[in-house]
Amino acid sequence: MGLFNFFRRTRVTEAVKRDDDVGWRSAAAFNSGTPLNPDRDELHGEALLRAAYQAYTTNPLAYAVAEQTTSFVLGGGAQVVAKDARVQKVLDRFWNDVENDMPRRIYAMHTELCVFGEQFVRLFVDRLTGRTLIRQLDPLYVKSIETDPEDLEKPLRYLYQPQRGWVGGQGRGGGENQEEPLGGVWIPARDVLHLTINRVTGTLRGRSDLATVLPWIRRYTDWLENRCRLNKLKTNLVWDLKAEGASPEEVARLRALYGSPPPPGSVLVHNERETWSSVRPEIDAGDAAPDGRAIRLMVATGAILPEHYLAEGGNVNRATAAEMGLPSIKRFQRRQQLFRAFLTRLLDRVLDEAQNAGRLGPRVDRSFAVHLEDISPAAPLSGAETLESLSRALTLALDREIVSLADAQRLWQRFAAHADDSAAQPEQVVAG
Repeated sequence: MGLFNFFRRTRVTEAVKRDDDVGWRSAAAFNSGTPLNPDRDELHGEALLRAAYQAYTTNPLAYAVAEQTTSFVLGGGAQVVAKDARVQKVLDRFWNDVENDMPRRIYAMHTELCVFGEQFVRLFVDRLTGRTLIRQLDPLYVKSIETDPEDLEKPLRYLYQPQRGWVGGQGRGGGENQEEPLGGVWIPARDVLHLTINRVTGTLRGRSDLATVLPWIRRYTDWLENRCRLNKLKTNLVWDLKAEGASPEEVARLRALYGSPPPPGSVLVHNERETWSSVRPEIDAGDAAPDGRAIRLMVATGAILPEHYLAEGGNVNRATAAEMGLPSIKRFQRRQQLFRAFLTRLLDRVLDEAQNAGRLGPRVDRSFAVHLEDISPAAPLSGAETLESLSRALTLALDREIVSLADAQRLWQRFAAHADDSAAQPEQVVAG
């Protein structure tokens, strides 16, 4: 009986606790009401793709991480220049094809590369004309990658299984809508260009730039929401009506009379038996700015971005900001090299198809250069600053009789005509 009574008391106690806890949540819980879960924080596969996309479309910090990376890497866009005019014509036709729209597509490709960690670009080729069209495949629907049994890094084909769309829940598992899968199709590897980032050896898929910062972005969002709740509660007030010597019946009458709080600007008229006072909640919501900054710093560290890139410039001066930006610039330069190499692969394939269709001869000079805006740790000088520095240098050279007045004038006029172009020259990588 003792053991039975013990379990019965335990169940009663747990039931009472559940009733007492209604409307409350754990101090360690997230906004969703679930505690910290390492398995949930370390996302993989489809869960990571969906979480990264949701963060990019709904969270300003995640959006800034992806968009700023794209802005630095691509800057003013890309330009392709070939040595041979015939090759240039083929590349321009592909680049400016209305179906490809490469001047704008490259930004979408790189942004999605940051968000999803990979890009699958499928090629569609007209064998008669050599015209090449490209389409981006949704990484969420690339279900499998088959590789050479003896070489993991050599893909053979890709299983792509898109969704038909949203289908009503009637007859398909209840009232919730769901996606109806289509039959998958295996796409040969020669028709797909697969670009990945943050991939470790022995894996086939890339990993989002947001993967390491998603838990901290979620924590920062919860922190902001909690601060908003506290500040809102601090402004709430309750009217306290005190009636001296009132009977229970009179208290009930007053409660019915003043069932709703008086609107702002109301004039309260009462006798000396009634006392009106406002009661504000005593919430000690101290300065939590250091806490918020600490979480933002974790996001900035995981994204390899200076904190002033994420709307935190209060503790950074200009000199410090320039030094803090150097690691980010190096990362952007590496990403730029990666994306340039991807564009080179794509354009080489375009030239291959043009040669197969007979639009280019077998001995044509296929070399071309991919121009991207130079990424420099220092801000480029304006045209006026460049001419000012040049004028001082030429004045010193004239004083020491290093150059003649005519040579100095010629140099000054030459640099004045190209002052804007001399600030930042794009890099060139020649490929064949």
